[in-house]
Amino acid sequence: MLPAPLVSVYQQYKQDTDSVASWLASTAKACGYPADLLKPVGQAKKKAKHKHKNISSKYIVALKDFVPLAQFIAGSKKPVVDVPESFVTTINRVINVRSSFSNRLAEHGKKTTFQVEKSHSFFVRILEQVRESLRPRMPTATPAWAESSSSSSADALANAFEALKVYEPSDDFLKAPDIKRPEPENATDKVVYEAEGAAYSDFEDAMFAYSVMLEDLRKIREQISFIWQNYRDGAFDIATAAIATNTAIELAHNVAEEVIPLFRSHGGVWQVAINYYHAAALASGFSKESMNISDGGRDNRSAFNVKTYDVANNTYINVYRFLEGFQAVLRPNMLPLFKQGVFGTYDPTSNFKTKSPEEKFQEDQVIMMEVFGELIAIIRAVPNWPVEDEFLRGMREMEDTKKIPFYLVFAAQIYLDIHHILRDDVERGFDQMCEETNIMRNNLNSHLEFHENLKIDGWTAKHDRALKDTESAIEWLGTDPIHQVKDSHARRQGMPLSPDTPQYNLLRQSPVMSGLILHYLRLDLYDIGIAAANAWGSITYMEHLYNAVEKEGLLGGPWEDMDFMRILVGQDAFYVGGAPSVPEDYYKKFCLQMGVSAAAFADRSKRRSKVALESRAGPRGIKMGAPVSVMFQNRFTRRGSGMVWTTELVDNVLARSEWEEETDGDQIVSMSRVIDPKTLTEIRKGKNKKLAEDGGRLPPEKLIRSLLFALQSEIMEVAFPYLLMHRWCWKMLQSIQEQCDPLLRELFTPAYIERENQLPFVVGWILAAMNSSGEVLQDRRLLESAAVVLNTFLSAGASGSICGSVLEIIGIHVQVEDDDDSE
Repeated sequence: MLPAPLVSVYQQYKQDTDSVASWLASTAKACGYPADLLKPVGQAKKKAKHKHKNISSKYIVALKDFVPLAQFIAGSKKPVVDVPESFVTTINRVINVRSSFSNRLAEHGKKTTFQVEKSHSFFVRILEQVRESLRPRMPTATPAWAESSSSSSADALANAFEALKVYEPSDDFLKAPDIKRPEPENATDKVVYEAEGAAYSDFEDAMFAYSVMLEDLRKIREQISFIWQNYRDGAFDIATAAIATNTAIELAHNVAEEVIPLFRSHGGVWQVAINYYHAAALASGFSKESMNISDGGRDNRSAFNVKTYDVANNTYINVYRFLEGFQAVLRPNMLPLFKQGVFGTYDPTSNFKTKSPEEKFQEDQVIMMEVFGELIAIIRAVPNWPVEDEFLRGMREMEDTKKIPFYLVFAAQIYLDIHHILRDDVERGFDQMCEETNIMRNNLNSHLEFHENLKIDGWTAKHDRALKDTESAIEWLGTDPIHQVKDSHARRQGMPLSPDTPQYNLLRQSPVMSGLILHYLRLDLYDIGIAAANAWGSITYMEHLYNAVEKEGLLGGPWEDMDFMRILVGQDAFYVGGAPSVPEDYYKKFCLQMGVSAAAFADRSKRRSKVALESRAGPRGIKMGAPVSVMFQNRFTRRGSGMVWTTELVDNVLARSEWEEETDGDQIVSMSRVIDPKTLTEIRKGKNKKLAEDGGRLPPEKLIRSLLFALQSEIMEVAFPYLLMHRWCWKMLQSIQEQCDPLLRELFTPAYIERENQLPFVVGWILAAMNSSGEVLQDRRLLESAAVVLNTFLSAGASGSICGSVLEIIGIHVQVEDDDDSE
């Protein structure tokens, strides 16, 4: 089921039917209807024997009781009941939605295998009788509900979705539900009433439920198309697109799970799906004979009419047939190895939109069969594959249960949709992943080499193992383990792979898989980088020195990388109470940040060699940010469980997006970053848009859109190479210590530091010299000497080496603008 903060069209329809049942039962009860005629649900039957006035029970309202309840209410004299407008609106809405679907279905009923003998379902006829019974008690000003007329156009069945627009959320829906439903008549009645399951159980109801599910899935699918169209155009990062897509598939899984149990008594979801496909194809002008449907209603699956491609695509039948065919040729303990071209050829440079239905089907078959084989190879022979998306998860379930779960079909369809959108640009995600992981691996190796003989108590062998494990994981991926196991298996079978068999095929063809792996590794490096920066203190200490040089007018030019760090982590990460701007505060802020006792620097004439510099509290460090990205840190491993979308998590996503949508007069959507300082502060503190917490609910597709923007706003923070920034800062500290050593010895004795890992304290001595105290006068010489080193470093072109090279290479474009208060 969908999590509580989210709501689907089907949930709203069911809520309507339950609210009709609830109002009838509670109102009739208030009028004296015998309560024992209502039956408790399941466990509530036992609880009902132990009544307590503060304990609510759940009761089923049987369909056979709907009309007697309505008649009892209509005939009540004490009290006389006036039917509220909300009840009239709700029952009219349900009748209209269901009747609209029934009319479309019945219009083609003579041609279909399922018999629709009546224009309305049993449930609709019950509701109409209820409405007629209560009509004398309804408000006289209540307008009649205008039922939609029947149509004989080719897309008549598709028009059934028009009625569902009554459940489309308005712009205000995010703040509160915009559909008003009748409340129980007696406010003190703690009983929860629901409509009997029979209201959803006949065949036509199953078909209707499937159509509602398709509408929910269509909106999710459209949102995923939006993601990849904008990725193609350069708006989104590959990892952002991948996470949002996989989450969307997971939400689609939740939507389907809620409806699929209704299909069990009708042959299961795929029997209902095939029947719906038949109805939709007939409504689109295809004949029963052209679809190879026998008089008995059976579908000759071996003679599928590919001309119905578009109908089958919209109803998920194409992909289901591909999976069914693939499952039929799978053999236990064997890897499915197909010769190149056995299913045809795929030209990604061709124009998909201009292809015939037969050509589209052929292309989809080639794409699907290739990826099915890759995923089965992982499941059967690569147990330590690092991530698992919903597509792989669904294939694993099919392998274990020998059944095709619906969410697997949806995931596979999304895989096809992405190919249809990206075409020959589909490998760009793999290229970015390779480029960035190569940088990561070089960064990790450089760090290990740099610190081979430079150690500190706060950085243990355990930390180094984490670096080595991540580096090894990247190296292992570079060996193409899927290709290796396929090649090994083929050789054992005496059929070695063709030399032109593409390597890294899954990662090349699945931007979702490439993006998830990239995110997985980025978070590892992010975690390691922040830990290293805090353990060594290099970035924080250099920021304090950079700030002092800047405020004292000694800076020759901006240090773009450090300026960008300030934006990424915020000034709160570096200072208690904001950056200092006067000499006496440089030292105080430094001491507060470092957790160093001010007495350690206070009297330089009495400095002893054994004075402890560190306080028990320790230094304040840079805190991990990117809360939305970190939510998914372990989500995509095989052991990771599905995301449980609590109210808190939904609000976290809604509150963290630093991007806003803008729509011009032509309804073209663009995105811009929030620039209002107050709004940005609220966003970064997670105080923006607490909608779910305030009782609002939103459809899945709106959560996906918000998640997309929130993830995109965190990319720079997650992908920034903190290890590289640490080494730059440490090298600068080495140069500053070398430049200032004579003065440091003069002012603070040769004991100012004892080991190289104490280099950051050089900054403390420099700032201490700027701090006049008592008879000790301010001494700027150390700061001026340090400024010479800093300016030399910046003028040598290293000012923006990270922003201007490393981030640019991986597709993150950074431009740091100076604050201009002169206006």
